[in-house]
Amino acid sequence: MNKSSQRTPSPAIILIENDYVTLELYQRELCKSFTVFSFTELKGVLEVLANQDIRAVIIEPEIDAQKGWYLIHTIHEVFPDRFIPVIVCSTRDNCNTGPALEITKYLTKPVLPRALRETVLEIIQEKDISLKKS
Repeated sequence: MNKSSQRTPSPAIILIENDYVTLELYQRELCKSFTVFSFTELKGVLEVLANQDIRAVIIEPEIDAQKGWYLIHTIHEVFPDRFIPVIVCSTRDNCNTGPALEITKYLTKPVLPRALRETVLEIIQEKDISLKKS
């Protein structure tokens, strides 16, 4: 197999969404550019973060009675040496919470799947550029 026929592995991301229909809609679009680990609950998220090279996390923080907010805090505590962009995609317009929890981007639903994918691509590219400069 020559180099031109080899595929570069897609960046891996985590998608956490409590609404199954929304999860399916976003996952279908995000899979065009990423390897997507999808969750409808918080169980197993930290294990995937520990064992995979996750480039970004997209989360609906209202999941599991608002425990998603705690997970965002936990990600930064458990992985302090890794910059993992966190994108909140929520039905609640709570964007003032973002800076306190080191949220990279706050999106208020409805968010078109293509717009979400483009946002994630942009954030990952910005992260890669800043890592190359340092």
